[in-house]
Amino acid sequence: MNKFRVHHIMCTNLYKGYGYSGPFCENMTKMVSWLNENQDEPLLLVTHPDEICKRCPNLVDGRYCVDITNHVQKKDEKLLEPLKLNENKTYTYRQLKEHAQKYLTKEVFEKSCSNCEWYDKGLCRYEDFDWK
Repeated sequence: MNKFRVHHIMCTNLYKGYGYSGPFCENMTKMVSWLNENQDEPLLLVTHPDEICKRCPNLVDGRYCVDITNHVQKKDEKLLEPLKLNENKTYTYRQLKEHAQKYLTKEVFEKSCSNCEWYDKGLCRYEDFDWK
């Protein structure tokens, strides 16, 4: 079963082909395509590195992003409650998108994503979500 990080619900929906490196983009493109083609496959929701993170150049020791403060894990943990999701529970991508569509507010999105470099570059905006 694939692991799926909480905040990646938003990243996979807003992904436009840009990323941290060539290998990361190749993997992200592959994962987004797979998710969209297999929306009913089970995913284990986690707050630690998942299949998408495996090719991220910011992943250190396979456990955290950039530094040991684990700021990305904290971001994931803070999204669980507002999105009404549970860590280590199995969902489908379709179910995760339904939760986000129903419970993700602009305020929650801004609070979670405003410190991300992709947000700063204007590549991620709440108004751009496509929940189909």
